Amino acid sequence: MITDEDTFIEAMARVLAAGMPPMAGRMWAYLAICEPPERTAAEIAERLQASRGSVSSMAQLLESIGLIRRGTKPGDRREYFSIPPDAARTLIDKNAEQMRSARQVLDAGLALTADRSPDSQARLRDLRDVYAFFEREWPALLDKLLESESRTDADASATERN
Repeated sequence: MITDEDTFIEAMARVLAAGMPPMAGRMWAYLAICEPPERTAAEIAERLQASRGSVSSMAQLLESIGLIRRGTKPGDRREYFSIPPDAARTLIDKNAEQMRSARQVLDAGLALTADRSPDSQARLRDLRDVYAFFEREWPALLDKLLESESRTDADASATERN
């Protein structure tokens, strides 16, 4: 059960752990809930009880895949990290790539075991079929998401005008 920020940060680190170190998940989770939404490396390190080197490495990783951004403030030489508005889309796109890669590896595994019994191949085929299904359906789900976001934005604009 998630009852406080520390529990949330650890839970998010586990969710994002597929393909990322837990510290990257912790950093992203903290940036998702902190106020104000920009934090320096020192602030992140202190809050997460991590080394500055670890925060620096995870910042490079998260920035390279578009999940965080780095910036400065006028008159301040420090760098600030935050989550860009399109981070959720980036994460979803990364998941789509992972699904495609998993399906390709499973296809290769099925080809490699083609001489084995159907029962032997069933485990791989079942998993490959799940990945293939989501790989096929993912674009339609993303289209629905964009459509929903557009409607929400239009509704918010209409409300503001009234």
